[in-house]
Amino acid sequence: MLKITYIGGGIEKGVRKVAEYDNSAQFVANQQLEVPDFEDYLKIVEVTDDGKKIDLSESTMHGLYNYLINK
Repeated sequence: MLKITYIGGGIEKGVRKVAEYDNSAQFVANQQLEVPDFEDYLKIVEVTDDGKKIDLSESTMHGLYNYLINK
């Protein structure tokens, strides 16, 4: 399971939120849609994949997407 803790934008700006996906492929597929689940600029606080923390060089949704498609 991919668990993303991020800081909301728009109306929920600054609020910590959590999104969960069955796997990383599901997140990548959803980000490739015409209307993705998240804006690229949203700040990520923490990401875990099957309970293991992922260290990102760019802690944004865009950074996570790039990490996952290149792993």
